[in-house]
Amino acid sequence: MASTLVGIVDTAPIDRIADELYALPPAEFVAARDAHARLAADRGDKALAKQVSALRKPTLSAWALNLLARAGADDLAEALALGDELRAAQEELRGGALRQLSARRRAVLSALVRRAELFAVDRGQPLGPDAVQQVRTTLTAALADAVLGARIRAGRLVKPVEQSGFGPLSETATPVRDDLAPRREQRRERQLERAREDIGTAQADVRKADAAVTEAEQTLTEREEHTATLRAELRRAQQAEQEAANRLAKAKRRAETARDKLAGAEARMTELRGDA
Repeated sequence: MASTLVGIVDTAPIDRIADELYALPPAEFVAARDAHARLAADRGDKALAKQVSALRKPTLSAWALNLLARAGADDLAEALALGDELRAAQEELRGGALRQLSARRRAVLSALVRRAELFAVDRGQPLGPDAVQQVRTTLTAALADAVLGARIRAGRLVKPVEQSGFGPLSETATPVRDDLAPRREQRRERQLERAREDIGTAQADVRKADAAVTEAEQTLTEREEHTATLRAELRRAQQAEQEAANRLAKAKRRAETARDKLAGAEARMTELRGDA
């Protein structure tokens, strides 16, 4: 059986045989494996026979996940990509993004588990409650561990994975709840240090701005006082101008009166001279 896995290109005989065997129901695995091993031995390929014999029978839940890797490859790839986003958000401490992605993760996991159940039923091997939970737990772990996700996509899982928390897990190792804590703490310390530096810079800027405000207020006060002085001087100048205008008007009237008197006197003089 040729491999139908997305992103996997198997050309070696052991890869083609493994793809075929791990697509079979667990009840058929051992007989098919042994038949392939005997065939390889009969052909004189002892190395291949040994490789085939070393292949381990998958549990029912692991087999269901192998089916999912084949028949639901696109959905599985999309889910694992979501895992990449979750890990990035976790490392970068983006709480809002984590909450949104976690909600998506729950929906995606439920859909994937349901598909794995249906694939198993279609092949005459319904999953019991324990197997369903193992499928869910393993998929949850795969979203946290890119290496495990790649193994699931290869479609050759032998047993499920137990998980504790959202952190990198392997198929055989006891999971660590949060091995990113030291890195997150270092990131937090760096962010705190940058924040303290930003606060110091901002405080210095505030002090400079307050000094500039004080200087500007003082300058404004001086300008207002100067303007008030100029306005007072203007009022005095206007008053002096008005007084000068009044004196000019009086002088013109006196001059007019004097000219009238002069004209009268000259007329009288002319008259007297005529009488003589």
